[in-house]
Order: sequence, then C-alpha cells, then structure tokens
Amino acid sequence: MKIKVALLLIIIITGVVGCNAESPQTTVEEVDLSQERSSIEAFGMVKPEEFMDIIIDFNSLVKEVPVNEGQYLNLKEPILLLDMSQYEAEISDTLSELNIAELEYQQISLGFEDLSTEVNRLKNNIKYAEAMYQNTINELDANEKLFEEGVISEEKFNQSKLNAEEAKNNLDNLKLELGNAENSNYKKTQSDKTKYAVQSEYIAQIKNRLNVLHNKLNKPYISGNQIVSIYENAVVYDLQYEPGHITDVSKKAFSIANLDSLIIEAEVVEEFIKDIKEGLKVKIVPAADRTKEYEGRVIYISKMAYNKNGGTVVPIKISIDNNDLFLQLNYNADVYIEVQ
Repeated sequence: MKIKVALLLIIIITGVVGCNAESPQTTVEEVDLSQERSSIEAFGMVKPEEFMDIIIDFNSLVKEVPVNEGQYLNLKEPILLLDMSQYEAEISDTLSELNIAELEYQQISLGFEDLSTEVNRLKNNIKYAEAMYQNTINELDANEKLFEEGVISEEKFNQSKLNAEEAKNNLDNLKLELGNAENSNYKKTQSDKTKYAVQSEYIAQIKNRLNVLHNKLNKPYISGNQIVSIYENAVVYDLQYEPGHITDVSKKAFSIANLDSLIIEAEVVEEFIKDIKEGLKVKIVPAADRTKEYEGRVIYISKMAYNKNGGTVVPIKISIDNNDLFLQLNYNADVYIEVQ
C-alpha cells in the first residue's frame, strides 16, 4: 500500500512539472507613465516683469527717506527728498557762462559788421565821386571848345581844369582808402574768423554741458527735489540711502517694481520640458495660503537649461490672470501646468 501511494505522488509531481514546462512565458509591457500625466508640477516665485533700478547721477544730499523697504507706493509718491542746491548752483553757473560767451560772440560779429559797413560806405562814395569826376570832365571838354571860340574867358576855362583835377584827386583818395580798408579788413577778418570759430565751438560745448545737466533732471522719477514712484501700483526695495547720505553716481539708489506686472518664474525639470508649450493653463497655489488658487498661462519658455542641485532645469514664466493683490513680490508658489 505504501508503495502504491509513493508511485502516485511521483506521477502527480511529474505531471505538474511537465505542465509548467509547457506553459508560455508571461511578458511585461513597458508603459510611458509621462503620457498619463494630466499636469506637471513645478516650484515658482512671484517676480515683477517690469521694474527699474534707480540711479541718481548727480551730486545731492539725501534729506529724508519717507518710505520703508518693501512699502507699497502709488504713482508720484515720494521715495527720497533731496537737497539739490549744489547741483542747481552748477546749472546756474553754467547758464551764466553761456550768456557771457554769447555776448563775446556778438561782439566779434559786430566787428565783422563794422568793417563791412566802412567798406560799403567807401564804395558808395567812390561811385558818387566817379560821377562827379565824369561831370567835371564833360564840363571841361565843353568849356575848352567855348574858350577856343572866344565865348568864355581863360579864367573860367582854367577853373574847369581845377575842378576836374580836384574831382580826380578826391576819387583817387577814396580808392586808396578803400584799398587800405579792404586790406585791413582782410587781415582783421582772418584773425576774427579764428576767434569766431573758437568762440562758436566754446558756446557749443557749454550748451552741450548745460543739456547734460538738464537731462539728468529730465527723468520720470524726478519731480522737483523728490525721487518719486513711476508706477500706479509699486513696491520699493533695496534702499541704499539714509538721511544725510551724499548721492553716488556709481551706485543704485533703490529698485522699484510694478505690481501690475507680477508673474511667476518657475523651473521645469528637463525630462518634462517637451510637454510644456506656451499658452498652457496653469494652476497657482501660493505657499502663504494654500487655500487660495490662481489661474495663469505659460507665457515664456527659456531656450537654455541650467544645472541646479545636481539636476537640469529649464526656466519658464507664467502669467497671473486673476491676481487679487494677495500675491506679493518674492512669494513662493507651487504651479501645476495642465499638459492634457
């Protein structure tokens, strides 16, 4: 009986092994889990798309700083109050220098006019003297015939000669004066032309310097002696000055951001960037209050990747379409980009 049981067990085991050997091998199909994603999560930070670093590029004294770091500002609200008396005095001195230079320029111009007037006067006198001389010649010719005919006396004929000689001498003297005047005029003109050119260049340099001084004040953030906000809704940060400081043209005074231009700057892991396209919808959840949600869209994808914490990321920018002013500059947020 024991032998029969043992044979039966052997037969069963052999059958089982045979069946296993004949059964087909099961294959496992690989599935691309990225295709199953409905969204890609990334970490982002609130940043301004529009901001300005303010530099005060003229010397002045900071009298007052009526704002604090990170303070909200309206348009034209003062950020710095300056004592600009030293700079205003520099402008005034430059303007006085320009006025004096222009007066000297006018004097040189008047010198040209005086010389030209004298030459023109002599030329007009010569024309008159030539006409008078021609009249005396005509009169002399007529009297000579009359004298030969015995109509006039020798005395009257001789007077005609004297009149002609006197007119000739007068004409010659005038021509000599004109020659001397033109020669003097030429020499003085050459000298004055040099002065004229030098003075013109000097005036141009002063005007250029004055324009530079005025242009430094012709900035949207300068109103009188105040440095003011240039945005309707703004925040000021990186304040570098305190009352009593002298402005330094080589350093930034502060930065100001337009709160109406806030966006999210985020970084997407390289392996997911192929699924990111501009215009995709994004859900924004701020770390400051995770019960809040904001909507946005991808508005920019960088053409460069960067190494960060041992991995590779690609920067992107996301709009905030329903900002209620809760999100503030440099707030952190999780973003969920809808890829399907």
